[in-house]
Amino acid sequence: MGARAALLHAVQHPDQWDALILISGNPGIEVETERAKRRTTDAELADSIERLGMQKFLGFWQETPLIRSQKKIPANLLSAMQTNRLKNTTGGLAKSLQQFGQGSVPNLWPEIDKLRIPICLITGERDTKYTEISRRLLPTLHSQLSTHTVIDGASHMPHLEQAEESAENVRSFIESLA
Repeated sequence: MGARAALLHAVQHPDQWDALILISGNPGIEVETERAKRRTTDAELADSIERLGMQKFLGFWQETPLIRSQKKIPANLLSAMQTNRLKNTTGGLAKSLQQFGQGSVPNLWPEIDKLRIPICLITGERDTKYTEISRRLLPTLHSQLSTHTVIDGASHMPHLEQAEESAENVRSFIESLA
């Protein structure tokens, strides 16, 4: 959700941004009927969070295909993530999903034109959905310094699944801005 939050703020306040780094980002669901379906799916998922409780829900959620790859994250990082995830409340997590899930946030594709800044897009090779979204997004960006990098062996969290390669891409992007 971090890329979603950054992109939302950037299109609403483009003059406050010099550049963006979006990891596994998505400007939104373009078709309103699909967004409505996603809101329904998210509402059902939110209900299951409250019904199952955090521990059981996390067990279920961490086995979904997009999240399962996180098992390859180094043990110390994975342990810290799990500790932080368990600090969430069922009500708070459910509300986050209902109010900031893909179906609830605006479709930002029409707003991308406002962004005249360099944008670094990073996706994982195994996250084909978000990699395709970034491939589609890159040609719409105005800055010639914008890039898209696909990180080998990673899925939805390449910055943790392949931290060194992701960090090197971020460093290179930042250096290109100097």
